[in-house]
Amino acid sequence: MAADFVARLGSRASVPDEVRSGWGVPEYVGLMARQEGIDEELRRLAYGAARSLRRLDPERLLALVTAMARPPSAELNKARLADAAGIPATTVSPYVDVIERLGVVRMLPGSRALVTRRAVARPRVVFADPAVARHLGGHSPQELAELAGRRRLAPLLEGVVITELLRQRSTSAVEYQVGHLRERNGLEVDLLVELPDDTVYGIEIRTAAGFRPHQFRALEALAVRAGSRFRGGIVLNTASVGFKYRPGMWGLPISALWEWDAQDRRPSAT
Repeated sequence: MAADFVARLGSRASVPDEVRSGWGVPEYVGLMARQEGIDEELRRLAYGAARSLRRLDPERLLALVTAMARPPSAELNKARLADAAGIPATTVSPYVDVIERLGVVRMLPGSRALVTRRAVARPRVVFADPAVARHLGGHSPQELAELAGRRRLAPLLEGVVITELLRQRSTSAVEYQVGHLRERNGLEVDLLVELPDDTVYGIEIRTAAGFRPHQFRALEALAVRAGSRFRGGIVLNTASVGFKYRPGMWGLPISALWEWDAQDRRPSAT
């Protein structure tokens, strides 16, 4: 059966603190450990695109893809990317469009849910393959698996979660939209899952293997803001067991995205 995380969240049979996972940081890093052939794949894509779009410089495209991975899962800031890639800011937009059309990255929109206020509309750039993001970012799997590498691991894990939720939309029993939330007044939530009735789930993504109150702080603020439109808040992290923080607020292993109802199921390739 295909994974359907959002539908499972709304199931009355779900008991988050009974969820178990055999995944830890090494297993999550394993999702992005591939090292062979990445540069060749990207060069083939870039030069293939250049042949069909004659005004496209493949080396500039490759430089821009690299800039997008430093850091990964960041908001789309074309001026910053142009500067990092050495591309004139006036010509960067077509390159961004091509990279998205090639399927190297996906754009996660800024949420426009009714519960938001003065939200930033700029999308986040998410790599379809976390191994590509890790490779271009210049970090080895061994480095990411160490405690000192958790800060670099965090945006890569966010990419894994975002990509999987976007993938599941097409087969889910529940219609939903996914966006990120950053408001000009300071409220930030990694993901908002918006349902057709304008209710929302808030999701935060962490590298920690345990759950602490501060991880739920933004979700608590969202709950107050959303009122009756708030369906629940979820912290996803590298823990091995789920956790009920309070009614309507819980923690889950990241792997619950693809194995809540099955054992040892890995996310599908995109």
